[in-house]
Amino acid sequence: MKLLPLVLREIPENLKTLALMNALSAVATAALLWLVDAASKDAATGTVNPRLLIMYAVTVTLFGVTHNYALVTASQDAERLIHRIRLRLFDAVRRADLVTVERIGRASLNGVLTQDTQTLARTLPMLAIGGQQGVMLVFLAVYLAWLSPIACVMAFGFAGLATAVKVGRTTRLRRNMMESAAAEAGVFDGLTDLLKGFKEVRMSRPRADGLIRDLGEASARARAVNVDMKAQWGRNFSLVEAMFYALIGMMVFAVPLFTSGYYQVVVPATTAALFIVGPVSTVSFVAPLVTQTELALSNIEAMEERLRAAAGDAPNESAEPLPKPPASIALSGATFAYTDADGTPVFAVGPLSAEFRAGEITFVTGGNGSGKSTMLRLLTGLMPLSGGERLADGEPVPAERMQSYRDQISAIFSDYHLSRRLYGVADPDPARIRALLERLEMQDKVTVADGAFSTVSLSTGQRKRLALVVAQLEDKPVIVLDEWAADQDPHFRRVFYEELLPELRAAGKIVICVTHDDRWFHLADRVYHMNEGRIEEGRIEEGHRHHTLFSLEPAQ
Repeated sequence: MKLLPLVLREIPENLKTLALMNALSAVATAALLWLVDAASKDAATGTVNPRLLIMYAVTVTLFGVTHNYALVTASQDAERLIHRIRLRLFDAVRRADLVTVERIGRASLNGVLTQDTQTLARTLPMLAIGGQQGVMLVFLAVYLAWLSPIACVMAFGFAGLATAVKVGRTTRLRRNMMESAAAEAGVFDGLTDLLKGFKEVRMSRPRADGLIRDLGEASARARAVNVDMKAQWGRNFSLVEAMFYALIGMMVFAVPLFTSGYYQVVVPATTAALFIVGPVSTVSFVAPLVTQTELALSNIEAMEERLRAAAGDAPNESAEPLPKPPASIALSGATFAYTDADGTPVFAVGPLSAEFRAGEITFVTGGNGSGKSTMLRLLTGLMPLSGGERLADGEPVPAERMQSYRDQISAIFSDYHLSRRLYGVADPDPARIRALLERLEMQDKVTVADGAFSTVSLSTGQRKRLALVVAQLEDKPVIVLDEWAADQDPHFRRVFYEELLPELRAAGKIVICVTHDDRWFHLADRVYHMNEGRIEEGRIEEGHRHHTLFSLEPAQ
């Protein structure tokens, strides 16, 4: 049982008050039953007791206040608990390295961060209501036992049977719902083939006939499954309702057969039986949610543990700042190996030694799979080094300074995600933004208001231009551009190489650019070529001049 320890640990503040309010609400319910019984006897003689009327009004008010407090407070505490869990998960993900995130998988992280937390958001308030209704059942049982022990045993025994039947049939109904979802997914898959493959369908009548035939069969399966599911739901609802009506009949017809003097309490006992129908229905509905909640909590705890285990005993990466913005960054003998699930290396890079200096443009070249992106991830501190060192101004960067080191780098990777909001850019100067948008020829497509772009629904090349706007607003000493020009049109590719890169160099930045555009290699101050995870020594030609690639180290 994970839920109770979690609640006691995370949100203990209101538990005593909630318990008291639940008890008062249940007491008020039992008191209302007693007052109804007493008032009905007076009504039978044609009189109304003002004292009972006042007591009834006070009791109804007490029930309303306590019931409302319990429900509202329980819902607020549940949301507060979910908020704390989410914040812990968000922070754990933020502190994880890229290798851990990729090994866990974005699908798994999304599942925990969205689906499992949404499950908690849906079930926890219902469990709170179920707990309140359970307390109410306890007091109703005490009241009914005071009226007639036999009636109490029979009523709650039959209610328990009805609940068991309902839970069991609900479990079977859930399987029907899963079959329905699978059938509907089959229809959706076929519809996706029809819409996304519309050109191919229109080009071939046999293909269209086959697809429509399969779609019809999938729709027929979905119809049959849905009809069966809804019929099952209808039978379940009717059966459970009939069982609860039978419970009322037992109070009137069956209980008198087993006890004498019952005629004196038959009205309040029957009324009490009516009162337990609602709480029993709620508890029977909520009971299966416990399993869902426990499963969601297990998934969340397992993810937290995986993220913590990956971090291990690593020092606080934000503990110390760099002494100053670096004038150079470098890798020295850096190595890294990707491993499979069994820990067997599948691809290794290094040893890599490369230096990048302020006021210089460095190109990184190499074919697909040569290790360029991995080298950038190691250089920028996104992935840990297996060996070697990461340097700033010639000095090794300790783990305690890694976040400060990363904070010096703006990076636009090939798979860059552009957010509409300018996170991390405090109070951007409107004039500066307008100038940058005009410089990148985006002034007619995008504006910035309230710290956010008006749209990011643009082409890949245009989104990368906006990413460069963000990078220049950040104004960090290092800028990394991974295949930035690959998605630009010929005109703006020329602007990038012949105007933007020299401007960044003139601003004194460390400019690192992954590129295949050999027409502009002569613009670089240095070029590194990657091949099979290593930096190779080589030469490039510009006219009649030869430039040896700077500081290249062959594999040892």
